[in-house]
Amino acid sequence: MAPVSTHPLLRGVLLVVLALPLFACSRQSGPPVDTAAQARAEAGRRLEGRWLLVSFQPEVNLEPMLGALLAAQMNRMVVTFQAPQMHAAGMGVDTTRRYQVTEALGERVSVRTVDDTGVAYDAVGEFRGADLYFESRTIPWRGRGILRRMP
Repeated sequence: MAPVSTHPLLRGVLLVVLALPLFACSRQSGPPVDTAAQARAEAGRRLEGRWLLVSFQPEVNLEPMLGALLAAQMNRMVVTFQAPQMHAAGMGVDTTRRYQVTEALGERVSVRTVDDTGVAYDAVGEFRGADLYFESRTIPWRGRGILRRMP
């Protein structure tokens, strides 16, 4: 009988056992996976489509004309996200802005929109079923609201 270290079957098993860690290391040696970029891309896909503004509560009372314009938008304004553009259309409102998903983690997303003059508006949100609960963080539209996905 051949010694254990030279037995053909045992040598084959030892080679496989010794090669497994090297194979595992070589599979992981590719470029690192950018999980933050993947999360932003996934949130962007979830954001795509048409949403209805169902509520918005400004942080401070708006002046009467702006308050009336906002009230007219409830359950009428449709916000469409189609990267890299966001389009909002409602009663007396029709605007298009560039947008970008800046952060994402699980159900949470941060979005920055930029108007034609270059002013940036930041918002954070959380996907909850068919709704996107959001908090706008830029004056004069600082406040909380809900967008509901449209069919």
